Amino acid sequence: MIVKNGVLAWLYQIFIDFLSPPCCSYCKEYLDQRVVFCAPCNAKLQSVVTIMMPITATKSIKVFAAASYQEPIKSLIMAKSWSDSIASAHLGQLMWERTDLKSVHFDFLIPVPLHWTRRTKRGFNQAQEIAAMIAKKSGTTVAPIVKRSKRTPFQSVLKPTQRLANVADAFTLKKVDAALYKDKHLVIVDDLLTTGATVRAVAKVLCELKPASITVVVASRVIS
Repeated sequence: MIVKNGVLAWLYQIFIDFLSPPCCSYCKEYLDQRVVFCAPCNAKLQSVVTIMMPITATKSIKVFAAASYQEPIKSLIMAKSWSDSIASAHLGQLMWERTDLKSVHFDFLIPVPLHWTRRTKRGFNQAQEIAAMIAKKSGTTVAPIVKRSKRTPFQSVLKPTQRLANVADAFTLKKVDAALYKDKHLVIVDDLLTTGATVRAVAKVLCELKPASITVVVASRVIS
C-alpha cells in the first residue's frame, strides 16, 4: 500500500508539473523544482532583524519578518489586489523558511482579519491563506478568532500618526471559549507591517484571553 501510494503521488506530481510547470514567482523563469523564487531572485531578498514592538506601556511582543518590503517579495504581497491567493501561500512558505518562527513553540495562528466587504470583493483573506500554509508546515492550528467589526480606510492612504487611531476599535473577539486560549502561545499572522498599528490593535484584543505569549510574523516589514 505504501509503495502504491508513493507511485500515485509521483504520478500526480508529474501531472501537476505538466499542467503548471514550476517557475519563479517573480521573473517567471522555468525551474527544475517547485520553489517560490529562482536562486538570483531569492538572493535579492533583504533579511531584516527581529524586533520587539510595544503594545502597552508594560508589554511588548516579538515581530518576525521574512524580508524587507522591496522586490521580489513586494510583488507577492501586491498580488492580493488582483485576487491571487497562490501568492499568499508562497508568502507563507517564505515566512516559514526565512524566519525563526520554526524555532518558537506556539499553539495557534491568528490571521489578521479583513472586513467582510473587502473579503467578499477580494475573494479571500491573504493573512488566512498565509496562516494556512504555516499551519501545514508546522502542524499547528489556524484560529480565526478575531473579527474586523469596523470597516476603516486603508492604512496605506493615512499618515503614520493617523493609523493607530484608525484601527483602535476596529477589532473584536468572536464568541469563543476563552479557556482554550488562556496560557497558550499565540502568533498573529499578516502580510505587511509598516507602523505596526494593525497588529498592535489585534494584540490588544487577544490580551483579553490572557495568553502565555503573543508573537507576530509577517512576510515583510517596511524599513524606514
